[in-house]
Amino acid sequence: MKFDEQERTALTDAGFSVADNSKAAYVDAVVVIAAYDAETYWLTFALPNDAQIVCVVPRDQIADAIKVNHAARRNQFQ
Repeated sequence: MKFDEQERTALTDAGFSVADNSKAAYVDAVVVIAAYDAETYWLTFALPNDAQIVCVVPRDQIADAIKVNHAARRNQFQ
């Protein structure tokens, strides 16, 4: 799956760098994780064009992702 031209333009306008093959986009952004309730976190991405993207994610998915990534990095250095 690739970004279409409209998506590519929107991403570029938001400050993303879009890969030549249009399958991925990259941006440096500030990410804030906030505990919303007992079951969810809100992830807020502040983009270079002053836009914000908010995602609601189950707490257990975030905790698992952090643990898995931390363990993988720790194993690299041992």
